[in-house]
Amino acid sequence: MEQNLRLAHFSDVHLDKDTVSSDLMRNTFDNLLKEVLAHNPSLLLIAGDLFDSNEASDDTIKWVMEKLSNLFIPVVMIPGNHDCLEEGSVYYRYDFNLVPNVDFLFQEDGSLIYIASIEVSVWGKGIKKHDKSFRPLKHCPARPKNSKWYVGLGHGLFIDDESQVHRASPILIEDIDNCDCDYLALGHHHAAVNLQSASTTAVYSGSPTDDIGGGATYVVADLTQYKKPDVKIFTL
Repeated sequence: MEQNLRLAHFSDVHLDKDTVSSDLMRNTFDNLLKEVLAHNPSLLLIAGDLFDSNEASDDTIKWVMEKLSNLFIPVVMIPGNHDCLEEGSVYYRYDFNLVPNVDFLFQEDGSLIYIASIEVSVWGKGIKKHDKSFRPLKHCPARPKNSKWYVGLGHGLFIDDESQVHRASPILIEDIDNCDCDYLALGHHHAAVNLQSASTTAVYSGSPTDDIGGGATYVVADLTQYKKPDVKIFTL
C-alpha cells in the first residue's frame, strides 16, 4: 500500500501592509486558512513574509498566533525578508514556538526538526539580513535516516545563472539539486512557480494577497514515496 503525505504551503501574506485595510487582510487570511484546511493536509508550511514588516502591530501578531493555535495540524514557518530577524523583529517580540502546534525555524545556519506524528523532518533557515551573502538553501543537511519524509523551506530569489548572484538571498538551481528533500517550499516570488530540477521539486506558492502571478495563490502537494510530488496551485 502506498504511503502518502499531503501538505499545504503558502508565503508572502504581508499582514499589516500599510496600503491595505487591516480588516481586509484579516478576512483574506481567515479565508486562506479555511480553504487550506478544506484540503485536509497533514502539515502546513509558511515560507516567510507572513507580516509585511517588523512594524506589525502587537494586536495583529497575537491575532495570528491565536489563529495558528486553533489549527489541528502542525505548522512550520520561517521568516522572510520583510519580517526578518533584525533588531525589533516580530519574532523577537513574540515567540511563535510557544504556540503548541507551531515550529518556527530561526537559526541563520539552519534548523532541523522532526515531527514524529507524521514522520516528517523539516529544515529551514532564518533570515537576519537580506543580502547577497545569505543563501537560503545552502548547506541543506542530508536526509535524516529516521524520517519517512523530508521537506525544506527557503525564502529568496531564484537565479537561473550565476551572473546574478549579487542579488539578495539568491537561490541557484544547484542549491535546489543539493537538497535531498521530497519537497522544497519557497517564498519571496509573488507568482506561483513549480521549479522541477533534476532531483528535487521546489515550488514558489505565490502570494495569497497579491494577484501579480495571475491570481492570489497557495499550494497543496501530495507526496508519495518513490514518485515526484503531485503539486497543485490553487487560486483564492
